[in-house]
Amino acid sequence: GKADKVFLRRRIEFRRATQTDAKMDQLRKKYTPINETQTNGKRKGGTASASASGAATAAHANGSASISDVNELVEGSGFRRAAHSLFPGERLSSGWRAVRPIGPGLSNLGNTCFLNSVLQCLTYTPPLAEYLLSREHSSSCRAGDNCILCRFENHVARALSKRENTSIAPKPIVGRLKMIAKHMRVGRQEDAHEFLRLLVESFQRSLLHGIDPKIDQRIQETTLMHHLFGGYLQSQVHCTHCGYDSNTFEPALDISLDIQAGGSHITKALRSFVRSETLTRDNRYKCEKCAKLVEATKQMTVYRLPRILTLQLKRFSTFGGKINRYVEFPLTLDMRSYASKNSMEKEPCVYNLYAVLVHSGGTARSGHYYCFVKSPAGVWYELNDSMVHQVSERTVLRQSAYLLFYERSAPKAGGSSKPGDVGKKEDVRPCAQSNAQPNGLKAKQQVPSSKDIPSASNDMEDLLQSAGATSLLSKEARRERKKLKKKNKRERKLAAESGSLSTDAANEPVSSAKIAKQRTSGPARIGLDDVVREFSQIMSKTSP
Repeated sequence: GKADKVFLRRRIEFRRATQTDAKMDQLRKKYTPINETQTNGKRKGGTASASASGAATAAHANGSASISDVNELVEGSGFRRAAHSLFPGERLSSGWRAVRPIGPGLSNLGNTCFLNSVLQCLTYTPPLAEYLLSREHSSSCRAGDNCILCRFENHVARALSKRENTSIAPKPIVGRLKMIAKHMRVGRQEDAHEFLRLLVESFQRSLLHGIDPKIDQRIQETTLMHHLFGGYLQSQVHCTHCGYDSNTFEPALDISLDIQAGGSHITKALRSFVRSETLTRDNRYKCEKCAKLVEATKQMTVYRLPRILTLQLKRFSTFGGKINRYVEFPLTLDMRSYASKNSMEKEPCVYNLYAVLVHSGGTARSGHYYCFVKSPAGVWYELNDSMVHQVSERTVLRQSAYLLFYERSAPKAGGSSKPGDVGKKEDVRPCAQSNAQPNGLKAKQQVPSSKDIPSASNDMEDLLQSAGATSLLSKEARRERKKLKKKNKRERKLAAESGSLSTDAANEPVSSAKIAKQRTSGPARIGLDDVVREFSQIMSKTSP
């Protein structure tokens, strides 16, 4: 009738869905559009399509334009980047912008040493402290009086500006302990690592306040906290039958290391963390490509390195016991050996220690927490509740650490300061494929000029030392030189006793060039003019 004509003539308007359609997501994984333009090539193992479909679903929920734009967010490994960032990482500084004196200690308000030590370590985290001192967060905060990050911002400003000897009582944060963790209460000892994670999560909730909770998870992982502490771990399962790689990624705000099987050094614990595992027999893996149970290898690596690396040493067991073993840790840590091979991380992968949190006692719920921090002036201090006193690096390295805080070294000139950002091809140098020195820095060899070469009256060793080229001598040559000196000393002593050794021969110095020749042709003596000539040839070859 007439009503049907009116109804059928109405224009139907469509709006983009705000929630993910599970059925449509399954169809996208099952089928591939035949007319889709491929912007990225197929990666090894062919798992990029599944990641792209998941990215398409997330982008569709956030109102992205097209599938081609979604494909540009998926890297060759299958990792999907965020469509946009909630916080610009370039605002964060690398290191301290100004030299400041060490701040005061914190009063213990009743078994709050776990809280005090965590607050002190975060207060002396350079990029976090510098950003909070600018008051940028509080000026644009949407959480109001319940914002824990605003309270911590006031605490940092007070701690780094106060120069009195009196301590600070962290009442604004202790009074909001229930907002940080509902199961924690004032007066009871808590685990410092657990409190650190819950405190950072409360910061994250404050930063996401007022933002649509249905927003893509990857976008939620671009806040200030994730730019500072956040990285990504990659779990890769490699099929030994067809070579298929299945990669899964998960965000991580810290790395927990097993020191029971990891040995007595932090690098051994890290190697144990990234050690591959063989899936065989009853634990075989069902390969997506082979569609059957096969033997495979599984490995966990760091796909995206964070700006601030937090390492937790697992000292507490499930039953409440504690591992009091001393684990050695360095002031400078190179993470390139633990980065994923398919990661596009840029150098440097070197981290510098700036804070150490220590627990003394038998269990996690008892004992005492205190910490060591590196001041903006580069001096180490022990912060034990209200007590603050200067210590040496040797004292810091002797501690049985529970938490280690490292800051990533600043990138080279021309590189991007954003964590995990991939720039131009010529700027990208994966950490896992780097050939840098163990400390992450390239050693510069200084070539002496002809003016620095001394007269022929000195022996070869003095010549090398004065020219600054002592590094040309290998350890093996030095050992042989020492042995040869002892041997020649004995020979001169015997010859002097027999009266057959001349004065010139007895006073002739032993050169390093003789040692190098001794290794190939046995004992021999050469003239000092030959030594100087040989050294000049070496210098001419090394000169630019």
